[in-house]
Amino acid sequence: MKTTSRPLHIPGGSTKPPARLQILKRPGAASPGYGGIGLHCPVNPYPLAPHIQNAVIEAVRGQIAAINTYPDSNATVLRTKLTEYVSNHARIPVTPENIWVANGCNEILQQIFRAFAGPGGTALGLEPSYRYFPVIAEAVGIQWRSVPSRAFPQRDIETALTAIERCQPDVVVIANPNNPTGDSFSMEMFEEVLSRLRSGILVIDEAFIEMSTKDSAVQLIHRYPDKIAICRTLSQAFTFAGGKLGYVIAAPNIINTLLATRLPYHVSSMTQAAAAVIIDRADEILAKVPELLLERDRMVTALQLAGFDIPHSDTSFFLLGKLDDAHAVWEAYANAGIFLGDVGLSHYLRVSAGLPHENDQFLEATSHLLDLGKIAIS
Repeated sequence: MKTTSRPLHIPGGSTKPPARLQILKRPGAASPGYGGIGLHCPVNPYPLAPHIQNAVIEAVRGQIAAINTYPDSNATVLRTKLTEYVSNHARIPVTPENIWVANGCNEILQQIFRAFAGPGGTALGLEPSYRYFPVIAEAVGIQWRSVPSRAFPQRDIETALTAIERCQPDVVVIANPNNPTGDSFSMEMFEEVLSRLRSGILVIDEAFIEMSTKDSAVQLIHRYPDKIAICRTLSQAFTFAGGKLGYVIAAPNIINTLLATRLPYHVSSMTQAAAAVIIDRADEILAKVPELLLERDRMVTALQLAGFDIPHSDTSFFLLGKLDDAHAVWEAYANAGIFLGDVGLSHYLRVSAGLPHENDQFLEATSHLLDLGKIAIS
């Protein structure tokens, strides 16, 4: 065991809001909603610009006059806008027939599990990954199989490929970039998975693709039209987590299968209208992502200099380790008013880059906790 007290604070040049100036000096600070600093949730921390907020308000207001009628069950306008966005940003032409929408990625995954596996079917994922994959699978009566890495934080790709070939699951689910680790998989790896799947489909969860510099797997859809679906969300980079809008990109035959399992009128007219505004202003909203990745780099550099193990991340969050007792360290930060992601890993916590002043205070608190011996690094 080793501890270190090397200074960690690297100022970000930001002005700290008065409400949070003394947060690190108040033991037992309240929850993030009452003055704490929440670096546990990997979303874009930059709020929507006021003029975009106003545009969302006006779009929702425009739906109120027709609130007595059901929403467009086909989400025609929203799917058209998503088509334009995906085609422009992925540089791969798609049509509205390649897009379907739902109330977040979780609902998309639920529909996929029901449509392509169903009760008694099998889904497989690589561990560690998004903790709700098995929850959603089991909720619809699907057996979940996980393939742990024997050399974490490194990936044991060959073991995963062997398990896929042996089990032949109905659905393979892989997050890319992965949550909670932040690492990404190559297009060659996905093609290898597809070559070993005889009848199942590969679902790639790209919830964080806009918060990454990696290429999207949308490029594989036209080459493997019967075997791949890409899930995305507006919750992360688009600062629309409260709006709960997810979508899937796939060949029309897969989309049509999902349409057969949908609930009627499942996405409200207000959600559709608000999400359409967000997509219209995608370039402006996503312009904050490079700033966020620079903040991540600043934090990682400081933490690595202090002796922490920080596995490579392709997105705005990263793992903090290697800790003797991750939960005890989580509690130490929480008592200082800073909330990190306890993601079920024995020796790592997930840290999501926040606003510059929040990251400054996180680094200051880390120095303080190291000085107090509250953080032990293996």
